Amino acid sequence: MSSFDFDYWHIKILYDLTGYLSAFWVTWFFYTKVFRRDELPNPFSSKNEKIEYMLSVIAGAMLWGILISTFDGFMISGRNPENGILISKSIAGALFWWVITAEIYKYFHKIKIPTGILFLPGIIIWICIGRIGAIITWLRDFTYGTPTMLPWGIDFGDNIKRHPTMIHEMIILILFFLIFCIGLSGKERKWWINNGFYLFVIIYFLYRFFVGFIQPYSTWWFWLSTYQFISIPMIVYGIFMLTKKS
Repeated sequence: MSSFDFDYWHIKILYDLTGYLSAFWVTWFFYTKVFRRDELPNPFSSKNEKIEYMLSVIAGAMLWGILISTFDGFMISGRNPENGILISKSIAGALFWWVITAEIYKYFHKIKIPTGILFLPGIIIWICIGRIGAIITWLRDFTYGTPTMLPWGIDFGDNIKRHPTMIHEMIILILFFLIFCIGLSGKERKWWINNGFYLFVIIYFLYRFFVGFIQPYSTWWFWLSTYQFISIPMIVYGIFMLTKKS
């Protein structure tokens, strides 16, 4: 992009808003229709503390998701357009700081109960809608993969077949969502409520780590990109929390 791309940003804002509203609706649906109140014990001492927690994790996720992606674009990947600023955001960066902000808040407020499960369905829907937007905007969203000769390679507009990494991500998330819903309807319902979020963190960041090898991001040390580096502590976190719960 050599100049401010209004068409791109119109589409981006549209699917961002759609993603946020859909995530809110799905979260509310699961909270009111799927989860029982006795399955989601309230870890907060007051309504104000609950609002404070939610504002903290959402603000942390949005702010650091933008900062990580924009920093990566300017300083590492060479995506700085000729005429100015490219502000972008990262789903992986947002989730990374969502988890960190939540755990810091819980530590200082002595909250021991898992809080991520309530947001899990909405997070999955939010990511999937974001990836649909990435498909629509083709090369401008910079979420495609490296060139490939494999039969599932897709031409995103430059006559080069590339790994459709955004589609891979959607498939993994949809499969996880289906398994999660099946788990909630079976005998392992309690396990999924207590551990589903941590399993999601492991699977999602494992995917982000390995898919980084077929994405055109510049690398730091050990041939790893920014998103691969932030994936490592998240995988360790998820495994630690699952082991701790068991």
